[in-house]
Amino acid sequence: MIPVSIETLVVGIPPSPSVIVLRPTGSARQDDRALPIWIGPSEATAIGSVLEKQAVVRPMTHDLLTNAIHALHADIDRILIDRVEGSTFYATVVLNQGGETLRLDARPSDSIALAVRTSAPLFVSEEVLDAAALPFLATLNANNKDDMKEFREFLDSVKPEDFGSLEE
Repeated sequence: MIPVSIETLVVGIPPSPSVIVLRPTGSARQDDRALPIWIGPSEATAIGSVLEKQAVVRPMTHDLLTNAIHALHADIDRILIDRVEGSTFYATVVLNQGGETLRLDARPSDSIALAVRTSAPLFVSEEVLDAAALPFLATLNANNKDDMKEFREFLDSVKPEDFGSLEE
């Protein structure tokens, strides 16, 4: 499993897609690939609100689940994005409850929303990176309006099918 972090999150306004891009971190950073995952607008908003440190008056769904996990005396140990079939990614939320390991099947977007709330580490399997990652060719400067405009135009026009079939 390769440790990853969120490189960028673009919250699209429908019909534009939302996408989260993960990249290897730490000693795995020399792996110059990026993993784009298209996600729903609600999940993108749930992730983005935490990344932007936006306060919420009432708990949102992922906050509720995080609170429930802690009320059951468990902690989120790590998130594993461990499988891809076609353009569908699969994840596992690994919990630790009193020394016992529990594994929950989950969507990557929901898993990442939990991870950003709990600082749980994110990992992607080598097989998923091999099947679905793209070369990370350039570093965008978020303060450079031209870079961001070009990136948004790319995201508005690209579809998962543009990357070919992941089933080979």
